[in-house]
Amino acid sequence: MAEPGLPPFPGASETGLWDARSSRIPYIEPSAPPPDSAEPVLSFVLEFSTGQVVTVTGGGIIGRAPREGGDDESLQLVSVDDPGRSVSKVHARFGIDARGLWIEDLASGNGTVVVQQGGPPVALRPGERVPVGVGAVVHLGRQSFSVS
Repeated sequence: MAEPGLPPFPGASETGLWDARSSRIPYIEPSAPPPDSAEPVLSFVLEFSTGQVVTVTGGGIIGRAPREGGDDESLQLVSVDDPGRSVSKVHARFGIDARGLWIEDLASGNGTVVVQQGGPPVALRPGERVPVGVGAVVHLGRQSFSVS
């Protein structure tokens, strides 16, 4: 039974108990499914010896005058200020995969050297892709950048 002054609860019998046989449950329109949760975007900050600071979230090309290769318009072009021209116009390619940031030398004139935090310098062979951890320093000719 309903309290005095309150309407009876739908489906309640005279005894005040729920009677499933006589009750009608209203149809409620289902809500839209939740949006697919996107994969978290990894990003890295490259702090160059020139004072430049660049945030990267995908693949790209680093050089004095980088340009995209092929039809891939999604590459980030990172231009390094290097009046001494120790950095090639198109020096290295970088990207991000499930393991993190990587770099690949593109047959540059003065080479690419990766120094992982606490590790020895590793000179890259052209076309060799090497993971680059946070805290590493990458040398492109006489210029360099640290990764955070």
